[in-house]
Amino acid sequence: MPTPKRNIAVTLECFVKKDGKYLMLHRSPNKRIMSDVWMAPGGHREFNEGLFACARREIKEETGLDIKNLRVIATGNAHLQDLDQEFFFHFVEADYAGGEVIPEPENGELVWLTPEEMLQKENMLAEIHAVLPYLFNKDGRVISYSAVYKSGNKLMELNIEES
Repeated sequence: MPTPKRNIAVTLECFVKKDGKYLMLHRSPNKRIMSDVWMAPGGHREFNEGLFACARREIKEETGLDIKNLRVIATGNAHLQDLDQEFFFHFVEADYAGGEVIPEPENGELVWLTPEEMLQKENMLAEIHAVLPYLFNKDGRVISYSAVYKSGNKLMELNIEES
């Protein structure tokens, strides 16, 4: 039996840190994927684009900010069953380097939040609740995990891999 063709997107989310808070995006309800969900800004990696180059480009395009001190904090994949779509992603943490947030209402609202405030937000990306304790540790560990969503932000399964 032949292996089914995979529908894969390669993406990243970048947690930009400034004064103990991280810039988060409350996605517009008009978005096709993860509408009305809170997540870090980011997007799709272009063909043959480096991870940090992608993070710098996406953050500049989506927020108007410049970033520095980029580091990978998580990697993994998420399967969105309703869209038959797989996302291979990296979570990157970066420090604010300059610029002013430029609102883009068609994408959603950008807000600076502490990790505690992230957990209190209604409709925060479901996997963030599970992995947040690992994300901003200072021991340099990178976590890996996989997630399965039934539809939208309805998380069915999450597996954090041991290193």
